[in-house]
Amino acid sequence: MDWIESIQKSIDYIEDNLESELDADILAAEIYASSFNFQRMFTILCDCTVGEYIRNRRLTLAGYEIISYDTSILDIAIKYGYETNESFTRAFTRFHGITPSKARKNKTGLNTFSHISVKTNLSGGKIMMSDFSERGYVVKETGAVYYTQDMDKTIKWFKEVLGWYGQIDSRDENGIGIYGCVNNIPIEIEMMHIAPFTGIHMFKGDTLEKMVAFMLVQGIEQLYKFVKKSGWNQITEIVTEPWGGKTCEVTTIDGCILKFFEP
Repeated sequence: MDWIESIQKSIDYIEDNLESELDADILAAEIYASSFNFQRMFTILCDCTVGEYIRNRRLTLAGYEIISYDTSILDIAIKYGYETNESFTRAFTRFHGITPSKARKNKTGLNTFSHISVKTNLSGGKIMMSDFSERGYVVKETGAVYYTQDMDKTIKWFKEVLGWYGQIDSRDENGIGIYGCVNNIPIEIEMMHIAPFTGIHMFKGDTLEKMVAFMLVQGIEQLYKFVKKSGWNQITEIVTEPWGGKTCEVTTIDGCILKFFEP
């Protein structure tokens, strides 16, 4: 399932039906997903829950109608799903910081919650890392197995020297990491299967002091500059190979070699 497209479809459905009954079960059914997965992915992609989005959009539109038209406040409250004037006033005041009656009188000072575009939200939000542009390179293909005795230290190295992301998924009884992953994209993005896995699987074990990964990248010059800027000098100069591609090697904190190439 393309979650970006599906969640955007749900958002557009919400916008067309803000005056109707809406809940996670109804929206999940519209895109043929389970309610649990739908709510989880909605929150990841939109930085708010389904309920928060619906409520905030309704209160935004209700505020606009209150200051723009003479429709009774109770009728506006009922229109947007509130059964009593009291419940609407409480919700309206929490969102806008002013009561509906004062908003109508002052005709100013209201908050807004905009219609979300998922792709725009991703590019500027918390999920898509802002340091993509600073890092300047993208890993296109990998999937190596990497052994390390100190997974926390190794993941820290990948973050600081290569600008990657990492997490430890399993630890032993002493709290030592025994399985984890590092990836050049955030774990949340990889979990959504928006892109194929391009990270490295980590296991606790004796370090393999040899080449453990041969990775296709886009922007090898930027990779070289990024590693050098981090203060890590164990990277070879970029070499143009006889077959026309460019390569360089990075020796990790464990003594393993990551070889990068760009056609």
